[in-house]
Amino acid sequence: MNKKLNLLLFCLSLTIAFLGASSVIKAQNIPEKNHTNDQWKKVFKDSFSHDSEDPPVIPKDGTTRGGSLCLVSPGLIEVEGKISDTPPILIWNTRPTFIWQGKLEQISIRPANSEQVLWAEKIQDNQQIIIYNGESLKPGNTYYWRVFDSPYSEYSWSDFRRETFRVMDVPQREVITQELEKLETGLKQAKATPETIALAKVKFLAERNLFSDALSEAFTVKNPSTELENFRSNILQLFCPKFN
Repeated sequence: MNKKLNLLLFCLSLTIAFLGASSVIKAQNIPEKNHTNDQWKKVFKDSFSHDSEDPPVIPKDGTTRGGSLCLVSPGLIEVEGKISDTPPILIWNTRPTFIWQGKLEQISIRPANSEQVLWAEKIQDNQQIIIYNGESLKPGNTYYWRVFDSPYSEYSWSDFRRETFRVMDVPQREVITQELEKLETGLKQAKATPETIALAKVKFLAERNLFSDALSEAFTVKNPSTELENFRSNILQLFCPKFN
């Protein structure tokens, strides 16, 4: 009789423990999702929105002739009174992500002190983003991002637009790199989703006024949530209102 009772109590305790563990897992997953959703809205409001009297980011006019092309990033974000407010805009990533709205035929990259083209890519129809896939850009160097908006504009000096950006110097860049690696390692150990990791990086970079790098993280997440898609749409609306 005692053996049966002990067995029954043991089975009951296992059931209670299983249900309790399931509740904990469920409670952990749901808040993370909700937290991520809320945070995309918060990052946009805190770092990009112009609702406040003192907006952190002031987008420059990135529109070409006739408003047929709007360049978003890198190099088109001004931050008043902060490290990124003096041209050329500083970036951390040696393989930046280029973001725009409208029709674009070609992108090319060259050093500011040379006519050598380091990288050039033809743009596909409806393509609005491309990740630089050439040789890693060198820290401390300044580069021109040159875009052509017609098939013939590469032969005409009047038909292209050029923006300038600089990869930050080695010491400053190493500090950012180490902190980002530490952040990502901790989140991966906590089993965070790729989007949660990207959100943390966007916040980290935006807090350091590296807004082009922050947008690079936000716009390269695969299978984005509805909230991240909304964040991207809000960014494009902010920088290219005529296109939305």
